[in-house]
Amino acid sequence: MKARFTVALVLTAGLALSACSGETTSTPSASVSSTAINREASSSMTRTISLENQLKDWWGGQGIPITWKVSETDNSQWDGNSRPDHAPPDGLQGLVQEPFSGPYKDSLEVNVKYFKEFMRSYFVLTPVITIDGQAIELEPTEVYIGREQKLDTAGYVTRPHCKSGDLATASLSKKTPRGLLMYDVVMSCDSQSQQILIRNYQKS
Repeated sequence: MKARFTVALVLTAGLALSACSGETTSTPSASVSSTAINREASSSMTRTISLENQLKDWWGGQGIPITWKVSETDNSQWDGNSRPDHAPPDGLQGLVQEPFSGPYKDSLEVNVKYFKEFMRSYFVLTPVITIDGQAIELEPTEVYIGREQKLDTAGYVTRPHCKSGDLATASLSKKTPRGLLMYDVVMSCDSQSQQILIRNYQKS
């Protein structure tokens, strides 16, 4: 089943611009470049993303690790060192998550100056599994931090103005050397964080 789905992180303009607890301002040093000074002088707000792997190995193993791949980031949308395309602990790129190891949480620093102008930040998050030595990309998630408050997951859509506790579940499948892997992507949203859980398919 080929599907592309969208995650909208809930960030109302009011929350984004007035959440003082999530804003930081750094002071540039005399030794940094003018580009670095401009970036360091800008304020940022943090938004948390949590990833969790609950994939069992249907073919007799202990479980299936996931390596998370980040793409389509734009430097102007992020501020500070904590951003999606940095390696852990400062980001998500290349994170290897063992099954049933619990959630991995990271606070991403959104560039407030960019957000005020364009009202969103964006990146793509792709889980990659390895079966019999073959790397297989599962369906990617488009992550929006912005005004569009909805979750669109392969046709599973939450309310336009989602809030804490809302869930969207996409039931998907992927061909592997050992057969068809059927899995769920479960997402929840609130005004400050986003949770993405990958598990084996569960009948509703």
